[in-house]
Amino acid sequence: MRNENNEFIQLLYEHIELFNENEIEEAIKLYDLAVSGDSEAMIEIAHIYRLWGDFSAAVNWYKEASKLGNQNANYELANCYFEGLGVEEDYEEAFRLYKEAAENGHADAANNLADMYLNGEGVPVNEKEALYWFEKAAEQNVMEAMFTLGIMYEQGIGIPLNQEKAFQYYLKSAEGGYDDAQYRVGTIYLDGILGQEKNISLALEWFEKAAASHHIDSIYNLGFLYENGIGVSRNGKKALYYYKRAALLGDSQAKLNIAKIYEYGIDVPKDLKEAAKWRKSAMAQMDFTE
Repeated sequence: MRNENNEFIQLLYEHIELFNENEIEEAIKLYDLAVSGDSEAMIEIAHIYRLWGDFSAAVNWYKEASKLGNQNANYELANCYFEGLGVEEDYEEAFRLYKEAAENGHADAANNLADMYLNGEGVPVNEKEALYWFEKAAEQNVMEAMFTLGIMYEQGIGIPLNQEKAFQYYLKSAEGGYDDAQYRVGTIYLDGILGQEKNISLALEWFEKAAASHHIDSIYNLGFLYENGIGVSRNGKKALYYYKRAALLGDSQAKLNIAKIYEYGIDVPKDLKEAAKWRKSAMAQMDFTE
């Protein structure tokens, strides 16, 4: 590994489209630091190899940093074992590495460790351990962990049902920008569940936040609300806007709804040709996925 400096520089210039001259200079400095034993530099070099699609080389650098006790390296290496990137898929090794990193305070490792306990990946299902590690991750502001805790409290997974706690975890995750949580909070306000009063204005607000991150179900719901005038004035043009966004992301039902708007002329001129085009596209997609 120490004799590969020239090869690394050559690779940098072979991928010149990914870097400018300053970034190449910084990468060379990082490589020198990595070779001299700097574990954080090793991780940065591993990330560069991943950019090139050389996952095997990335794994080698993660392993070097892991030997030095770097928990970020353990986390990244665990991801590689979990996904089979540059190494044979090995859930047990991924679990071991996540656990080591989590026990040393790595928040994302704690979240992934909890997932493995919850889903029985590399270890028997253990809902109490999953709850413990999700809570550890949530304490360190991992939004995905907060969202999963919302699910666990809502469904009583490893813990007694608690609607208020479920909602508070969903809300905190949503406020932190997690789009699945934003969508869930939107549906909670839309349906008036988990102890919350129905509030279409708040539902719209949360769907719009999630839609900004291209959350397909939120985009579809916005189209549905405007098409049917639920909590807002009916607006076929706005419905079309959202349905077309959802359709571009692959939602076949959105395509059918677009066809209906054109067929019946809901706040837009009737256009049977356009309706037929969208219906045909939806049918082809559904036939393909069956």
